[in-house]
Amino acid sequence: MTVAEKFKAFIRLSKPFKFLTMVYPFLLGTVVAIWDEKRIDVGLFLVSFSILMLAVECVYVQNDVADLKTDSENPSKFTGGSKVLVEGLISPKEALFIAYASGILAVLLGLVFVFKYRFSWNFYFLCFVLFLIAYGYTGWPFKFAYRGLGEVVLAFTNAIAPTLIAYMFQTRHFSWLPVVMALPYMISVFAQKILREFPDYEPDKRAGKRNLVVRFGKDVMANVYIVSLYFYLVSLIFCAVYLLHLGLSIVVTVPIAYLFISAYNLINIAKSKVDFYNDYEILRQMNGKGFKLMFDTNIVLIIVLGMDLLIKAVRG
Repeated sequence: MTVAEKFKAFIRLSKPFKFLTMVYPFLLGTVVAIWDEKRIDVGLFLVSFSILMLAVECVYVQNDVADLKTDSENPSKFTGGSKVLVEGLISPKEALFIAYASGILAVLLGLVFVFKYRFSWNFYFLCFVLFLIAYGYTGWPFKFAYRGLGEVVLAFTNAIAPTLIAYMFQTRHFSWLPVVMALPYMISVFAQKILREFPDYEPDKRAGKRNLVVRFGKDVMANVYIVSLYFYLVSLIFCAVYLLHLGLSIVVTVPIAYLFISAYNLINIAKSKVDFYNDYEILRQMNGKGFKLMFDTNIVLIIVLGMDLLIKAVRG
């Protein structure tokens, strides 16, 4: 294999597309901090963002290694990992080296952060615990994804954790504001995870991966998926009301209507066919729309806060 081919395989293994699942909530947390305190430390943002990217690389590559067995049995093109290990383009040992190297670099950069910015040790401990939970999604000894906790852990570590940490990086204190802002995204991540487990049902079951779809069955979890989307709509309303209470201009809430329409379209698709979870083409369509809803959620909320900041700046 040439160096260029190896590099392409590495890019596939790293799954740049999935990095967005952490990048957008981190950006949202930063914008929430700017909206709340009207300032930003650019240097601190760049350092913390770099640590996040290295930590995400460590966790995602490690997940591919841990899920090698299920990925080998999974023919799905939109789930089942990067397939790089399955195709033999990179060996599990090479992948683990990449994962551990990324983790070590994240720790080293974290030490630079510790000595330069001097946050409280409670904050560092919180970051460590959140990273440990994210690693434990498939990592030993926790393996949450194999014990029926993967969906909740993924939703928390992909939504609440990066949004809150990004906020605390800038403000140096805890607030419920970033937690509330992360709720719609957290619910959309949970719903999307359930959706992507339907085509993986058989290989996950054979591999002993006791996720919610395997534990409770497709019929039950199809209803949970639809209910989750309704909760998503409720969370958008709660989020908007919470921001209005804190002084958000009501006119900037208009873009949130776009998220309502997107979520409701997914609900209609799911309700139009009772056993949608067995139709690969419908699942493929919903998978694309589900990811778009996830990413659009943070983008729209960032736009809402940005518009509010602009309006208030113009008004003086």
